[in-house]
Amino acid sequence: MRLTSEQIEYVENYIISKDIKWYELQVELTDHMINSMEEFWAEDPELTFHQVKYYAEDKFGRNGFKAIEEERTHILRKEYRRMQWKMIADYLKFPKIFASVLALIIIYKSSFYFEKPVKFIVLLYGFFLALFVPVIYSYYKNRKINGKRFLQIEISNPMALGFGFLNLGLNGGNLCKEWIEQYSILKLLYCAVLILGVLALITGKKIYEKSLSNIRKQYQLN
Repeated sequence: MRLTSEQIEYVENYIISKDIKWYELQVELTDHMINSMEEFWAEDPELTFHQVKYYAEDKFGRNGFKAIEEERTHILRKEYRRMQWKMIADYLKFPKIFASVLALIIIYKSSFYFEKPVKFIVLLYGFFLALFVPVIYSYYKNRKINGKRFLQIEISNPMALGFGFLNLGLNGGNLCKEWIEQYSILKLLYCAVLILGVLALITGKKIYEKSLSNIRKQYQLN
């Protein structure tokens, strides 16, 4: 027995009521529920709608919907971070590494124009933070597409790893600011962290834009 359009809508709203806010999971779980309910109904046509709904939901287990959401979140986060680190590693290989090394040398040489190394580091990370402005704007602009939120878009947020490098540099600067004035190698280290942060921002943005494009095509959204 097939579910009617009203029954399908009921199942959709029921999935949403379980605090499943990501649209792709709403669609996927609704499809699974409908298929399972129709299988139970085919086996026993005497069952009521709410009985087959109960049996279908029972297959997911206790808190099954949220458990699936958590598992999918973990898998996607792990996958996207693996992709991003692979892309960063590609920038550190021949021939792209020449651009990274050149940028590192230029930034490091610029540090000697500052009497106080700490001022240089503050300026350095101020510049890094400024790079986040268009990324943050894009992220909040596309958090919802046609009023819908997507887990893939949320997980591929390009700011996460970049902010990690920013915090690493700023916290390290506070702890080692006296040593920085004595040892130039620390300035070089901070420049390297900045380069990695910029690479994290670039690669994260590419992954994010690809996720947006895939979502729009898959769900035919503008």
